[in-house]
Amino acid sequence: MAGVAGIHLGRKQSFFMALDVGLIVLALAIAYVVRFRMADAAVLPKVFSEWTGASVVVITVHLLAFYIFELYNLELDFRRVGNLLRCVGAVAAAALVVVLVSFLAPRWGFGRGMFGLHAVSLAAFTCASRALGSRVWEKREPPKKALLVSAQAVSDEVLKELATNLESELHLVGTVPVNNAPERPSSALRANTPPPLGTLRDLEKTLRERKIRDILVAGIDALPIDAGRELLRLKLSGFEVHDLAVLFQRLAGRLPLEHLNDAYFLREPAFTQDTRPVLSNFFRVMDVLVAAGLLVASSPLWALAFVGIKLTMPGPVLYSQERVGKDERPYTIFKFRSMVLDAERGGAQWSLPGDPRVTPFGRFLRRTRIDELPQLWNVLRGDMSLVGPRPEREVFVARLKQEVPYYALRFAIKPGLTGWAQVCYRYGASTDDARIKLSYDLYYVQERSVLLFVVILLKTVQTVLFKPGS
Repeated sequence: MAGVAGIHLGRKQSFFMALDVGLIVLALAIAYVVRFRMADAAVLPKVFSEWTGASVVVITVHLLAFYIFELYNLELDFRRVGNLLRCVGAVAAAALVVVLVSFLAPRWGFGRGMFGLHAVSLAAFTCASRALGSRVWEKREPPKKALLVSAQAVSDEVLKELATNLESELHLVGTVPVNNAPERPSSALRANTPPPLGTLRDLEKTLRERKIRDILVAGIDALPIDAGRELLRLKLSGFEVHDLAVLFQRLAGRLPLEHLNDAYFLREPAFTQDTRPVLSNFFRVMDVLVAAGLLVASSPLWALAFVGIKLTMPGPVLYSQERVGKDERPYTIFKFRSMVLDAERGGAQWSLPGDPRVTPFGRFLRRTRIDELPQLWNVLRGDMSLVGPRPEREVFVARLKQEVPYYALRFAIKPGLTGWAQVCYRYGASTDDARIKLSYDLYYVQERSVLLFVVILLKTVQTVLFKPGS
């Protein structure tokens, strides 16, 4: 599994990205040959030797479009017509962007007559590769067998991720508790819970008899000294030893909070005052530039929201509310109003799906995220960033800090207009939802990077296009 600055790409996803680069270049060559009726063997080298800049633009734009249209989502079955249309839509969207860029580039390498031919051939290649890929994924090789050595109880949530994630390379066939691990009664075992297989004393014998080379350890910090030494001996003997918490993070893109303790967060430098000012300053520059550009580009949507609110509900167009920001400092947030007046006469409450307080036009504003646009002003003022944890109200923060461990750590960075939790998990309206969203937020705090920042912006576009209201 490959990873760059907190973004982990499975082998299948990495393979398809590399394949797509080859298909894009091949489609360019085919378009050149058909357009100019020249079967030139040197056309492939020309793609990079003479048209280097244009080729890089074409490849980059197409890969971004493929990502936004979820062509690297292993859970989608591309043998279905609806998902094949995603392939066509991604190629068409990329072709449109490339055409626009070609008019702006004074020394564009490719003739514009090639674009249509390139799009047709690439769409065919992409549909065929994804349909074949879905068939192959269905018949994937079984993952490697592994034993779970548990120094602490393992949640069903973590076990389910290991069992169902398509990028999981390990299949748990049994568990070996160490002396201080709480045992579950057999009646409490669920579908994803591996059965007990002996003790730590005969772990090596069990591994060799069952031809298992991988050991997954839950609660490394809680291991007794003798258990740690035995696992280290086995590792030096050639067995693979994996940390359950680290593996879960790579598969799920969030922290397994129930398996972490204070020592984990003490070791992580991200959960403190800013230790990377250069990165923070870069994000601030990006915030200002992107927010200013979006304010200009979204001006027609502001007009739409203003007219729509005035025609469909009495009261002001904008509403303001106090939220908790970085270091738990309060600030005032601005949004387009989507609820009736006096929506909280009975006190503060979370908004729920189908909330009767939301007006029909307000529901449209929420589904399309237009109601969030005034927060661009908060980004320009420095109260918020483009990317970060969702800003929450003080009344909810006070309660969640009492009920959800480590909730206060999310205030190590600025809240965001969008965020890792927002694009990875549904809208939360309960303490359990807040706990799960916190696991995503703290993952972002820990792994914050330019690449993850860009990925979240791309996934935000993906969410608006394909998952409105989530």
